[in-house]
Formats: sequence, structure tokens, C-alpha cells
Amino acid sequence: KKRKLNSSRVLRSSKRVRQLGAYSGSKNPRTVLSWLIENNAVVPRSKLYYLKGNSDVPLNEGRISSDGIKCNCCQKLFSLSGFQAHVTGNNICRPAENLFLGNGKSLVSCQVELMRKKIMRFNQEPVVRATGTGSRSKFRLLAPLGSENCNDYVCSICHYGGDLICCDRCPSSFHATCLNIERVPEGDWFCPCCCCGICGDSQFDKMAEQFADDSLLRCHQCERQFHARCKKEGGMVSSEEHWFCCKTCEMMQWGLQQLLGKPILVGHNLTCTLIKPMQYQAEDRVDYDLAAMAENYSKLSVALEVMHECFDPVKDPKTKRDLVEDVLFCRGSNLNRLNFRGFYTVLLERNDELIAVALLRIYGDKVAEMPLIGTRFQHRRLGMCRILVNEIEKTLLNLGVQKLVLPASRSVLNTWTTSFGFTPMTESDRLDFLGFTFLDFHDTIMCKKL
Repeated sequence: KKRKLNSSRVLRSSKRVRQLGAYSGSKNPRTVLSWLIENNAVVPRSKLYYLKGNSDVPLNEGRISSDGIKCNCCQKLFSLSGFQAHVTGNNICRPAENLFLGNGKSLVSCQVELMRKKIMRFNQEPVVRATGTGSRSKFRLLAPLGSENCNDYVCSICHYGGDLICCDRCPSSFHATCLNIERVPEGDWFCPCCCCGICGDSQFDKMAEQFADDSLLRCHQCERQFHARCKKEGGMVSSEEHWFCCKTCEMMQWGLQQLLGKPILVGHNLTCTLIKPMQYQAEDRVDYDLAAMAENYSKLSVALEVMHECFDPVKDPKTKRDLVEDVLFCRGSNLNRLNFRGFYTVLLERNDELIAVALLRIYGDKVAEMPLIGTRFQHRRLGMCRILVNEIEKTLLNLGVQKLVLPASRSVLNTWTTSFGFTPMTESDRLDFLGFTFLDFHDTIMCKKL
């Protein structure tokens, strides 16, 4: 593949915050139940029965609405978990597993059917092997991107078109000025993401075994690449499924796994939860939990609705797909700027109602990015965004992450700088992070916080 220049001028994706009154969608609580109703998986006013174990005798019953479940015994309105606590006195299991419609179908079955329907609609090819290193590649839910192996027509740093230098290993393209390169290099050229994070060399042995000295290995956590020879004395760590460039990245991944799916109380009835898509179609796995998969998919789908409520639709010009949906569901790509496998979603909820959502990616201990964070209109100016950001910052501090960066829209730049303590990144700051591909948007200013 030869280096080429691309003269097209294509604007990158825009990040436009919806203004109050510009969104005409539902004002009802955003919950898994409301998501099922909006997608016609359950019908409003249907009877719902709470059954425990193998018993056919319901402990209680109610009727479904977008606002929750109206209990027959007291006429009060409850969330799914609230109704379970009301009936049993505790909330130690997934309520959807014990809630049944009049036709005998559980709410979990409704979630599973809707999940499979949406996945089937999205995927032309259900499962594609992601790009990786040898046998350590993981199966992930991907969609074919057509010509994604051809070089990109926008710069991976500023996301604008123009005269671009194309990497000879991956599809990424760059402006020479964005890389601080004065002259176009002769011969083969490799972008910062395709070079060793220690020696900066891009040479590797194409014919070597996986862990030969000249092999380039990608860290599962920070996503940087390193020569095996450069990391031999630097503490590289490998597990059965992943490779880490150092013990710090391994421990960070372990810490994140401990947080996944576990609500943390952050205020009165407010919880903060870190989630990530599961391997929805890996039904041959021994640890496959269909109910957990359906609950996870449902939560992410509700989070997507909140993001659509907060921001104008963002479609990437290359994939023609919803960019936010790709990020939420961690869809991968050979093109670094469209590779979202490392993202997590952070949910702020009250009694099952989703109030605010943030998207987070952690590149080892050096930096994390939070490209999107949104709060539902009826919960704005109540400090919800601050609660969510504070919890994210506390988590990053506990994990040892040094900096947090985000792309701030000009309309809210002053809020991020004066109220949250962020500062606009300088050109020198951007050059320090050349090895990381941040999710950026048109007409935003990248900001950082120590």
C-alpha cells in the first residue's frame, strides 16, 4: 500500500446539544419498562403478575404503564425493582425474571426477544472476528464497514479532509500539520498508533510467531502497541484472553471489571453504574447468562434514547451509522477513529429511571476521555451532571488515571472551565497525546483536567 494524498474536504461529525423545547420526545421516565413499551414488546395497561420460584400463585399483581407498575393492592406506582421490593420486602434478584404477563411470558423473555430482533436487524453478518494479535483476537459484535480497509478521507486528529498522509499499516490518515511534521516522509510511513510506544519504531516481523521479539502487541487496556522485545524487561503481562503492556494496565482492567454492573449509591435513591456491552451472541460459552445479557442490552438501549434526547443525531460520514450507538455498543473497526471497543457507559439512575449518561474510555493511567455526557431535560439544573462527573473523577482517581479530556461545545465551554475546572488543551498538549485517538467533533474545543 503506497502513501497517497487525498484532496477531498469533508467536515467531521458535529456534536450539537439539543435546546429545551427542541425535543418533542417522551417526557415519561426513561426505564427498561418504557423502552419495552415504546418498542411494542409489552402493551400498556396489561396485567403483570409477580411469581416466585415454581409457584403458579402470584404474590401480587399490577398494571403496566410508561411511568411504572400500578399495584392492585395499594394503587401506588412502582418501578420494576420498587414493585419487587414492595411485594417481597427485598430486591436481591432481577425483577424482570419474576414478573409475568397474562399470557405466561416473563418480562425477561420480552427483553430477550426485543434484543435479538434489534441485533438481527443491525447485523448482516452476526459475528465478525475483530482485528487483533494472533489467537488473542476476541469475537465481538461488529457490522461490516465495506471499504474500511481503504485509507480514511479525514484526518484522525482534527477529523477534517484535505491533503492527507496515509498510514501504510492501518487505514488512518493525517494532516502533516496535525502531526507536527514539516515535510511529507519518503517511503513507507506508519502513524503514531502503529509504532511501538517505547522505541517509536514501526518495524515488525510479519512472519514471526505471536511473541517474537519483533512482534507488535496491543495492550488490552491502554490500546498502545509495543514490541515484545521492548517490553521484555518492562513488565508485560499476559492472561488467558488478553495482553497488557504493564502491571498497571492489568490492575486497571481488573479494577474496572470489579465495578461493572454494580450500582454505587451517590445520593438519595441515586445510583451510579458502570456498564459495557456483553457478548450477546456467544451462546456457546459456559458462563452465558441470557437474562443478564438482555438486561445489559436493555440498559444500553435506554441510555441511547437519553443521548438522542440530549444531542442532535450524529452520523459518521464514512459508515453512515449512528455514531453514538456505535460507541455505546463498543463496535470495532480497523480504522482507529471508529474503533470504540474500549468504551464504557456510566449511568446515573433513581429508582430504575435513567437521569444522566456519560461515555468513558480509559487509556491506561495516562489519560481518559469523556466525549459525551447528557442529562434529561426535566433533571437539568439540579446538579445531576455534577454528581455524575464527580463520581467519574473519583473512580479515575482511584484507578490512578492522570488526566481526563473531553470535547466541549462552544455553547457550554464556559461551564466546563468555570464550574468543572477544565482548561482548553494547547497544541503542546495535543502533541503529547498523538498516540491516542480521541473521539472529537466539529466546532468543539478539547479540554483537559488534571
